[in-house]
Amino acid sequence: MTDLRTERPPELREPGPVPGVPDRDERPPALPAPAPVDGVPLTRLLALVRLTAPQALELGADLLAAAAGRADSPDPDAAGPDRALVGTDGRVVLAPGGHGGGSPTDAAALAALLADVADAARPPGRTPEPAAVRLLAPLDSAAAGLPDAGVPVVAERLQEAAAGIDRDAARAELAALALAVAGRTAPGQGGGPAAASPVAAPAPRATRKERRTALRRVGAWVLSVLVLAAVVAGEIALFRDEIAADVDLLLDAGRSGDEPSDAEEPDGVPIPPPAPAAAGDVTAVDLRPLADCAPAGPCTVRLLVRLVPAPDPRPVTWSYRLVDRCTGAATTVPGGTLTVPGGSRAVAAVGVVALPDLPAVAVLAVTEQPAVAASAPVSAGSCLPDRPAE
Repeated sequence: MTDLRTERPPELREPGPVPGVPDRDERPPALPAPAPVDGVPLTRLLALVRLTAPQALELGADLLAAAAGRADSPDPDAAGPDRALVGTDGRVVLAPGGHGGGSPTDAAALAALLADVADAARPPGRTPEPAAVRLLAPLDSAAAGLPDAGVPVVAERLQEAAAGIDRDAARAELAALALAVAGRTAPGQGGGPAAASPVAAPAPRATRKERRTALRRVGAWVLSVLVLAAVVAGEIALFRDEIAADVDLLLDAGRSGDEPSDAEEPDGVPIPPPAPAAAGDVTAVDLRPLADCAPAGPCTVRLLVRLVPAPDPRPVTWSYRLVDRCTGAATTVPGGTLTVPGGSRAVAAVGVVALPDLPAVAVLAVTEQPAVAASAPVSAGSCLPDRPAE
């Protein structure tokens, strides 16, 4: 019998395993892409708001805890201090992904960020209160000792220091701040046209680089004013007689003229204040927009109420008054309530006011407790008709 089996050529044979190369079925599966983190960059939050001492201590403790948890990450570029985010739950997370983020164990970068967090809780131009100094001392010590002691050791020390504060309350306030910076309102606050974020005394704040730039601009402005004053003084000295003659001519023309001079057309009706600017324990009420506001849209505002210090805690309650600048019609919408600790001189809140669909609207904040006082109006829109293009 003839054997019809033939030997397959070497080039058609199945390749065998190659030493050092894993089999196709043994290769590990690809890692899933990291899920996006919902929050705002910590550096952006520090540039926009003023923190309280408990909020700053909570931020620092969370930041180092997150960095210590990523210290053993196999990817050195997985996260870094410049990728720190404040989540919508008030916690600090290190966002994964990207390149050049810096090692999570970069002690120098973390120390600088801790110093910025502590600076955000220090009032500019005056010494913090003793209670705030005690809470900020662990942050200053952590920033100074981080390069030598290392992230895990300093993180444990800050956790012990943060155990003496109400961490849940601080995280709730940080969550409200993160939502306000992101341009959203907190869940459960959408029942009315205005939603306030219950935070204690946050205020816009500039970074060190921005402060240096502002100082340079102020110096240039002062120099320009001095040069202009010198030029004006020289012209007055040289042309004193001619200037006096021209002034007399203008006064005579004003006395003899029959027709009134053209005045700027008023934009809307006058807005009478609903309450005095200061009353009782309320020394001032300041309302400012944090972004451009327009009718028929949300308007993010920051309310600052200055108080006479009192020994015991007390509530501060306010509402918003919306005025039609074209007709004078006004309505009142809910604001919020905050409890101020004893000895505090000011309290601040970030709120979002829904403006009505009108040509021009004015928003005023009116305190109800501890005394009735009102802020100056914040205006949006115009009552003037559109002028034809020239």
